[in-house]
Amino acid sequence: MSTEVSASPWRVGDPSTPVVDITVPYANENRDRVLLGEWRRQGGERVPAPPMRLPRHGAGTYRARIWKQNLLDLFLEDQYSDAVAGGTGGPGGHLEDRIVTSVTLSGEWRFATGGQRATAAAGMVCVRRNEDPWDFEIARGTRAITLVLPASEIRFPSNTRAVTAEQGSPAAALLLAQLRLWAELADGLGAAAAGAARNATLELFRGLMNDQVIDDAEFAPALLRAAMDHIEPRLLADPDLSPRGIAAALNVSVRTLYRAFGQGGTSPVMGYVRERRLERARAELTSTRLTVSEIAARWHFADSSHFVKAYKKRFAETPSAWR
Repeated sequence: MSTEVSASPWRVGDPSTPVVDITVPYANENRDRVLLGEWRRQGGERVPAPPMRLPRHGAGTYRARIWKQNLLDLFLEDQYSDAVAGGTGGPGGHLEDRIVTSVTLSGEWRFATGGQRATAAAGMVCVRRNEDPWDFEIARGTRAITLVLPASEIRFPSNTRAVTAEQGSPAAALLLAQLRLWAELADGLGAAAAGAARNATLELFRGLMNDQVIDDAEFAPALLRAAMDHIEPRLLADPDLSPRGIAAALNVSVRTLYRAFGQGGTSPVMGYVRERRLERARAELTSTRLTVSEIAARWHFADSSHFVKAYKKRFAETPSAWR
């Protein structure tokens, strides 16, 4: 069976010099000890060996190759692995104080910890916190780019251990394009440019996280409150108030904004805007001499008939009856 490893579309480190390049026959009775011993010899402190175990096969050879590139306090690894299982993370464990992102190019990674599971199949991105121990399984012929960041730089939802996204999603595609370009140009960048690239990468990573998850017990209610506070003074002043504009003002994605409103037990964004406008219009029916048509126009309803229909649906009576 061939052990050739195809060229990667990423340029990580020196392509002619992998940090780890190991071949172990599956049939070797001492295969796990040979694998770990050789990994420690080659990788040393630069690529520490996590606990691993090879499946028992009568034929075939396990192959692992890793290229590594440091990008200031971040680093990338281009990893190829055949079928293997193991563990990582936890107190004193491998990369315990880091956020680890697997960008799977082929094959599949499977992770499990504390009852939570995550799968990083080809075409997916899997971001995981590493302070808890993870069990992992890698399918034969798996190739992935791994991005490792300091945990102190990323605000991870408190009740979530892993987040997955499609590599083709806008936020993920933007982050991956930035990483590939930085990796290719890193050797020629000065200190200022490298620092700017590092900060841009972190911002794009935060954008990916915000776009994919909003079930943090603190973040979702805070965002919902901020959105409501942003909307209230614009109900009258801004006839073009929209989810896209609200999300942009709050520096979150439209998807994240929708999730916040869904979790808050309120209507979708524009449903909430309409409801608040109806409530404000209802108050003016008894506090002003404006006609129903004038109030409808003032609160940005298309015409009086639309206003009356929406009002009756909301309050079970017509504006005239209330007045």
